[in-house]
Amino acid sequence: MGGETAPWWKTAVFYQIYPRSFRDTNGDGVGDLPGIIEKLDYIADLGISALWVSPFFRSPMDDFGYDISDYRDVDPSFGCFADARTLIAECHKRGLKIVFDLVINHTSDQHPWFIDARRSKDNPRHDWYIWKPRTSPRTGKRLRKPNNWVCQFEFKSAWWDNEETDEWYLATFTRHQPEVNWRNPELRAAMYDVVRFWLTEGVDGFRMDVVNWYVKDAYFRSNPLSLNANPDIFQRHVYDRNQPETHEICREIRAIAEDYPGDRVLIGEIFSREPSIAASYQGNGDDELHLAFNMELLYRKWNAKKLAASIKKWYGVLPERGWPNFTLSNHDQPRHATRFQSKNPATQKKRTQIAAMLLLTLKGTPFLYYGEELGLQNAKIPRAELVDPTGITFWPLPMGRDGERTPMPWNADPGAGFTDAKTKPWLRFSADVENTNVRREQNDETSLWRWYQALLGIRRSHQSLQTGTIEFSFEGQRGVIAYRRQSAPEGEAECPKAIDCYLNLSNKSRAVPSPKGTVLLSNSRETGMKLESKTLVLAPHEALLVIF
Repeated sequence: MGGETAPWWKTAVFYQIYPRSFRDTNGDGVGDLPGIIEKLDYIADLGISALWVSPFFRSPMDDFGYDISDYRDVDPSFGCFADARTLIAECHKRGLKIVFDLVINHTSDQHPWFIDARRSKDNPRHDWYIWKPRTSPRTGKRLRKPNNWVCQFEFKSAWWDNEETDEWYLATFTRHQPEVNWRNPELRAAMYDVVRFWLTEGVDGFRMDVVNWYVKDAYFRSNPLSLNANPDIFQRHVYDRNQPETHEICREIRAIAEDYPGDRVLIGEIFSREPSIAASYQGNGDDELHLAFNMELLYRKWNAKKLAASIKKWYGVLPERGWPNFTLSNHDQPRHATRFQSKNPATQKKRTQIAAMLLLTLKGTPFLYYGEELGLQNAKIPRAELVDPTGITFWPLPMGRDGERTPMPWNADPGAGFTDAKTKPWLRFSADVENTNVRREQNDETSLWRWYQALLGIRRSHQSLQTGTIEFSFEGQRGVIAYRRQSAPEGEAECPKAIDCYLNLSNKSRAVPSPKGTVLLSNSRETGMKLESKTLVLAPHEALLVIF
């Protein structure tokens, strides 16, 4: 490191909380901010250093909080504004950082801005949204819709009727989430005021929703067609995403964040499976977003070569001063314990252990999704219980998101410690609450929860795992991924010990060359064991950390 101190977000481990599903304290079946506050000690005890909290702002809940009607207030289902302030303060009291979701590509159709905008073409806020005429001013005939852009969650045209002005407005998630017009300077200034508001309240940064959708093609051209159904909905999104002006917005928000003390962080959701697109939103590495999610890993199955290729590709496309991050699950994609699922319970456990070691020892900032530390899997939600607009639209195709948003099981009691025993939660629990819950796993020294806690402690104790270099020795050959992490640059007087990570994703023993060392953690051998041979035989599905 050359004496430099890395910004906190490079060494942090983030934990994403979906507020509706974390802890319900008022017995209405919906998680809330007091519930998150109540469980902060749990998060700290696990070894987490930063939270990302999904939206809890005032909302009609057409898209469960991603349709915001007031950016500066808390929805009553989650608590009150004072609870948001308390959450920030209580995180900081425990040394935890906290970032909020920043959803500024669109608002709710119930936001006062849109209510004003849709009333009249002459309204000062009309141009804060994106409109096209429905009727020809010359002939009075109904026009064709402007282009072929698709509403992502309704699988219809993204253009919706507004009778008051005889126009269509653009909404590419649901009809209730009209897109704002980032080309309008007054809208841009209003959104920047939202950013400043929460930074002033003390939030440590933002996870920025669908950054690459902010700006649309100035000519509103139709997208070329594609054979990719998920997530591209049969289009190549050339004109409704990734416009060059979006980078200017990222630079402006970065400048705002840098006006505040404490290394505030900007983390971008770049909705694309192409890592180079995500990397481009880090700009030169120090002028746009600090971190951008690489979505490719969220779609990978249990395949060592493909996982390794995705990881190496991500490292290869980042700008020189950029910083990687990794995530295996989130609120929009199936949990990786389901994606990596094995029918054999013993193999399933080892796969989740391997996934955890991979995530927490790669070079880059890791993001965990609540319940990941328990091995929580997607629940199968019957059609009658679906609430996600995507799941309802595309049923019976497996494109809904309810399965990965089920309530956190804190224990095996009625209500699972999430809500009161007599209260029906907003979504059903996973089928395995009896065996997969916090209380049981905390009391079991061999549980996945204990495995995560151990890994997080090791990561925290070794600088090489936080900011060190990474050098691969196996990139999926014969089912093995292996790499070395080492922090000290050449020439330093004291070179910290290197750590090797070996991950055998296959169901067969694999021999690999290894220097002599000591086991830091393994799911197949004892911690502290000395490895004396130059050849290491990995057990089937072994996850192993060696220090030497």
